[in-house]
Amino acid sequence: MHDPIHLGPTVGAQALRALARYPDRIAFVEGDRRTTYAATLDLVARIQAVYAAQGLGRGDRIAILTANRSEAWCASVAAQASAMSITWLHPLGSLDDQVEQIVDGECSALLVDDANFLARGADLAQRVSGALRVLFSLGRTDYALDLMAAAQAVGAANARDIARPDDVAILNYTGGTTGKSKGALRNHAQNASYTTAILSDFELPESPRYLVIAPMSHVAGTKILPCLMLGGTIHLMKGFDPDAALDTIAREKINMTLLVPTMIYVLLDHPDLDR
Repeated sequence: MHDPIHLGPTVGAQALRALARYPDRIAFVEGDRRTTYAATLDLVARIQAVYAAQGLGRGDRIAILTANRSEAWCASVAAQASAMSITWLHPLGSLDDQVEQIVDGECSALLVDDANFLARGADLAQRVSGALRVLFSLGRTDYALDLMAAAQAVGAANARDIARPDDVAILNYTGGTTGKSKGALRNHAQNASYTTAILSDFELPESPRYLVIAPMSHVAGTKILPCLMLGGTIHLMKGFDPDAALDTIAREKINMTLLVPTMIYVLLDHPDLDR
């Protein structure tokens, strides 16, 4: 039952193969910035090298607090391909909840999107730095190592997947609707099977142009890898702006998104919907 031949691929293998398969295509669009699959794969490789240089590897866990940013997605893939696991911190979560999840999850590292969570990152650094081996930020801060600068300083690097299908891939926390949030572990085989199920059951477009508005740290993020496996493009927005959403849908010919009901109603009631 636990023979690796029956466990399927890892999340890292799925991601690295997808990024290598379509090198010249655009993987991510963020405003005016467009990033190819090849550049995305290169960043994953460089981040893996930074993790290794910081002594992070198999069995370690990194918590990630971020808005919708491709660099954070690359950091998550680099971790999982390095046999580390990830914990997404909810961007709207309270400081106490985030601290509890970092400590309860026995995280070795924390990555903060300082462009959007600078103050919260400083608060977390003050509360949990003693429990962490490394604290990263996506830019320059006075409380963390700049992950992007460190990755840029790395020479040539090759992305490698060293995870096993039965390694833990993710530890995420439930919403706590019945009380205290609980950690839910999933291994690579489970997560990879979920990705395959999305490809087979969700009737994704043949060439997805996926607009990510809801937090990619939650369910919206689970559709990113399946779309990339089809050679699609991920359009990232850092929040719900109905005007910007409609502009992006029209300009980029978006054919896929994931919205909560409130967002849907706002768009349906928008005076410019017909355009």
